[in-house]
Amino acid sequence: MELGILFGLGSAVAFGSGDFTGGYATRRVNVVTVAAGAHVVGFLLALGLLAIARPAMPSLGSLAIGAVAGSLGGIGLLALYRGLSLGSMGIVAAISGVGSVGIPVLASYALGRAPVSPGQWLGIAVAIGAIAAASGATRAGVRPVAIALGVAAAIGFGLWFLLLDFAAEESETWALVASRSASTVLLGALALGRRQFGGLRAAWLIVIAAGALDFTGNATFVVARGLVPVGVAAALSGLYPIVTMLLARIVLGERLPRLGLAAVALAVLGIVLISLG
Repeated sequence: MELGILFGLGSAVAFGSGDFTGGYATRRVNVVTVAAGAHVVGFLLALGLLAIARPAMPSLGSLAIGAVAGSLGGIGLLALYRGLSLGSMGIVAAISGVGSVGIPVLASYALGRAPVSPGQWLGIAVAIGAIAAASGATRAGVRPVAIALGVAAAIGFGLWFLLLDFAAEESETWALVASRSASTVLLGALALGRRQFGGLRAAWLIVIAAGALDFTGNATFVVARGLVPVGVAAALSGLYPIVTMLLARIVLGERLPRLGLAAVALAVLGIVLISLG
């Protein structure tokens, strides 16, 4: 198997595990606290990677793009954690994964970087059907705000994948540092402004695990996009909802209504179709 594909799949496992861990932590601690704490952990890991790799300093434009990507990704993670804390982890994760895959693929097509195959167009259509099914599931016990937060996370993550690819063209390590610096400042300021660091002691090990796994997903995605086209790397990484859903089912025994199950199935099918191209 091609190395880029392995890194892409590794990113999916790390992201999926990290999202479940972070979502689980928000059931004990305020969501802003969890997101901020996880990003502080990732920021420290990014600095460690920078100290080891010591890459040349990129242009200010590249750093700025990385910072914008990080801010959008941080907002997406905050929305995802909040959505996961409301239950229905499978649906929220699946919807967020649709944007993570679809936005980079469509953007690559629009910019002339890569064509979109008929199978990928079909996958996008199926993914839209998944969102429709998820919306219908709100009448069967799934909270509408959870669906909305999943969509917000999808947009944030999709733009993060896209912009980080541009930032990483000059330096992959600096792109990660710029991204994580911006998201840490944003979420940290939000937590400090709302004085929502209280209670972190109750789940600090879980928050550290969530932050480490999320950063690992970031790093392995950056490596994957250097070995295969960004659309392929994002599509493989976008399989992370499968991991989140499996953990929610195994650890929490989560059950979904029929329309919810249909939404998850359609989302996963859409992601796979886009990934296979």
